[in-house]
Amino acid sequence: MIADWLAHHARTRAGRTACIDLGTGRRFTYLQFFERVTRLAGALRTRHGVKHGDRVMVVARNSTDVYEIMFAAWRIGAVFMPVNWRLAPPELEEITRDGEPALVIADAEFLQSLPKNAAPILTRRPGDEASEYERDIAAAAPALEFAAVGFDTMNTLLYTSGTTGKPKGVIGNWRMTTVMQLQAGVSAELTPHCLTLTAAPQFHTAGLNSFATSLFHLGGTLAVMSTWDAETSLRHLADPALGVTHTLGVPTQFLLMSRLPSFATARFPSLQMAAVGGAPPSQALLETCAAQGLPLTPGYGMTEVFGVTHMRADVALSKPGAVGWPAIYTEFRVADEAGRVLAPGDVGEIQIRSAGVTPGYWRQPEATAEAFVDGWFRSGDLGYLDEAGLLYLVDRKKDMFISGGENVYPAEVENLMSGFPEIHQVAVVGVPDPKWGEVGLAVVVLRAGLAASETELIERCRGKIAAFKIPKAVALVNALPLSAQGKVQKNELQKQYAR
Repeated sequence: MIADWLAHHARTRAGRTACIDLGTGRRFTYLQFFERVTRLAGALRTRHGVKHGDRVMVVARNSTDVYEIMFAAWRIGAVFMPVNWRLAPPELEEITRDGEPALVIADAEFLQSLPKNAAPILTRRPGDEASEYERDIAAAAPALEFAAVGFDTMNTLLYTSGTTGKPKGVIGNWRMTTVMQLQAGVSAELTPHCLTLTAAPQFHTAGLNSFATSLFHLGGTLAVMSTWDAETSLRHLADPALGVTHTLGVPTQFLLMSRLPSFATARFPSLQMAAVGGAPPSQALLETCAAQGLPLTPGYGMTEVFGVTHMRADVALSKPGAVGWPAIYTEFRVADEAGRVLAPGDVGEIQIRSAGVTPGYWRQPEATAEAFVDGWFRSGDLGYLDEAGLLYLVDRKKDMFISGGENVYPAEVENLMSGFPEIHQVAVVGVPDPKWGEVGLAVVVLRAGLAASETELIERCRGKIAAFKIPKAVALVNALPLSAQGKVQKNELQKQYAR
């Protein structure tokens, strides 16, 4: 039996704030949130004909409404399917064709991007009480019974970003959800009195689940930003009235906050954990944030298995590159291409075994089979373990390149160069070279008002890393291409500089 979390909190914590929509200023108690969810569930089932196992696709900006839709879909046994609203129409059409949703709930601003006649559409306008979405909630009879589901029942379908090819639908089920909320609760020491600031896109596993699922389970509070920007995020984190205890971001976001003039005087009176994921944070960023009372806690996860590691901020400072020990319900190992487990210190693929790992990819049995070896999920990430079992993330397997027969891990080079005072952001990619096969190219955004030449930046690397790791060229640019999650899109850089 899967517990009806919201019904429990509506009874026992009726007046406690469940969620705050920072974009519209709306906030809902657990009783109010439960009533909205049950009415929306009723509308999905009776007005829109959504049945057990059907997919409900969502194309919407961050909002508390997104969680309403998730819980309403779950309530009737449907599958929650949030999709990246930044995708181009052909990409949305491909995902819609693959996922075959019974209903699409979309913000009005994205209607023109949706494929025509693929599925019925329910239109949402954030905070507009006259919108079709709000009218459905007001008019529907509540669905008070929770659907009969088990741990193996599918409840979520999240599509990967597609940066490595065709997007894959990652299947989520109630077993994954249960493990995820239990692990996050233990690792982050969550209680019903915690409040998380959610700013990452909710079509991504981090934005959707970063402390959020666990806090709904525990009866805590979520504050949701509709879009992320550095100044607003910093203001929310430092606001004693809001009382943020937990948040999550990618290194780029914390870097941009740390470069704000107001960061020097900011205080974070209630903050207990600022988790950072998506890429290894540089040592310089860790030290800068820690000095200002914002210690970052690196974490490691992916769409296929949200939470992998358990980490502490103080360990991160003393162990550069470390992302943690196995989370409470998780095992991992480091293996070579033949599947042999490697000794501590040897770099190989990180492989994971947990009840929190996806059962596979939607309608892609071959991709599912390739993703597992002897019951271990192949992450595609490179790392190593130390003697104490602490995991160090080296780089994405696809980002590594080979120069003159030597493996080069761009994250190592980026970690060095990000400490140069003139550099605001840096991304290193491998580009073709007739002599060495591939060489490193550093794409650099300089800090405002500071200058450095390409030659100077290359020379400054000498003696600090091996010669074969030093970039052979530097490109100075105004901005790096970022995904909706704030990650640098290295595939775009490789396409741009391949020649």
